[in-house]
Amino acid sequence: MHIRESSFGYWSSPGAFLAVAVGASLGIGNSARLPYMMSEYGGVLFLAVYLLCLLVVGIPLLITEWSLGRWMRDDLGAGFRRLAQAGRSTRAWRWLGLLMICCAVIVLSYYSVIAGWSLGYLFRGVAGVLGHLDAEGARVTFLSLARDPERSLAWHTLFMVVTTVIVSYGFRDGIERACRQLLPAVLVLSVLLLALAMIGSDIGAVWHQMTMPDLGRLGWRGALEALYQAFFTLGLGLGAMMMLGGYLPSDVNLVRLAGAVAVIDTLFGLIVGFALLMVLDQAGIESSGGLVFLFQDFPHAIAAGGLGAAIAGLFYGLLFLVTLMAATALLEPVTRRLMERHRQTRVFASVGAAIVIWTLGIGSLLSFGQMADMRVAGQNFFEWMQFLTSFVLVPVGGLFLCVLVARVLPPELSRALWGKRDRVFYQPWLYALRYPARIVLLVVLLHGFGTFHWLAEFWSE
Repeated sequence: MHIRESSFGYWSSPGAFLAVAVGASLGIGNSARLPYMMSEYGGVLFLAVYLLCLLVVGIPLLITEWSLGRWMRDDLGAGFRRLAQAGRSTRAWRWLGLLMICCAVIVLSYYSVIAGWSLGYLFRGVAGVLGHLDAEGARVTFLSLARDPERSLAWHTLFMVVTTVIVSYGFRDGIERACRQLLPAVLVLSVLLLALAMIGSDIGAVWHQMTMPDLGRLGWRGALEALYQAFFTLGLGLGAMMMLGGYLPSDVNLVRLAGAVAVIDTLFGLIVGFALLMVLDQAGIESSGGLVFLFQDFPHAIAAGGLGAAIAGLFYGLLFLVTLMAATALLEPVTRRLMERHRQTRVFASVGAAIVIWTLGIGSLLSFGQMADMRVAGQNFFEWMQFLTSFVLVPVGGLFLCVLVARVLPPELSRALWGKRDRVFYQPWLYALRYPARIVLLVVLLHGFGTFHWLAEFWSE
């Protein structure tokens, strides 16, 4: 039941692993959503609910994924099979590992398309092309890129090539080295973006809008959004964190590392998000969220001139870099699966995994052009990929993780997963998986299917 040694080696230091884990969790999605949700749903009250959910759901699940990866030290399919055998449970649990690998493949397939667009917008922004667009011009600019299969495919391909090259060098010489260089650059760029966004802005008004406590605006919808945001902000349920944990030494303090990741992720989201709100406020534009915000609202809000070009370059540069760090973590579980299952070298495994993901990404890419009218239940291929991962597969994977660790595995095995450090937190961690985390994930699933909104409309009739 003890934690075995890694045959692949370890991260060079806990600090290096922290850089990789933070890189895997950061995302412009959090930056674009968290401050916006605060301004919509009660300011600091929304933030308080979000932080509470991080404490009782996000951090315990993050520790769980790292613990499982550290104990298994295998590709996720074989690792869950060995874990089930050690816990005297059914081998069917290996499908949980394969489910997470599938989630990583799907998410990275459309992440790559979005990251490719961000790279295209980076050059447009620095060149000053985005600084004079009205709302219709911003929409036409995005659609001209998204509906051009040749240009979109070129950016999509370039991003996957860069990601594959990094992963092919290994988890230390590739992923770790890249994150240790990119993360400081990301943090510096985020502070520069905030400083430039402050020029000419009504800082007090935007701050008041974002933080003003209002219990009436929080409501049940705000609480649900906080639950959703706390679960997805740390990159959980995709197998990436679990795979990264497989290279951790057995004596590392997981509680401290998880807390540090949550704090840095939240601070990054608040800094970048506050900057984006100030840019939108100066232009008198409200965020629409999602891709519309990234590639239409924000370009429309950018002022003409050098300042606008600098803000655009910083924002889309950040979007590209944080997506690149997350992409390397997402490609690692698929690469390890091919390495161990089919006895391939890391180079061949990473290239093979990237080709599969790149091919799947073409479906998302064409959803804005040639396949735009091919819809099932009103949604195109790209929208279905997002829905299946965000609202079905990822929450289901997290829910089954809670059941496996807190209910199925024998106590001696769950204690072995936790390790020898910080035993005082073992029982709170297990309790969080048994009750708060499972309840929250069930709520996230129901929220994804629109159950609560349907009930609210039914009740109001």
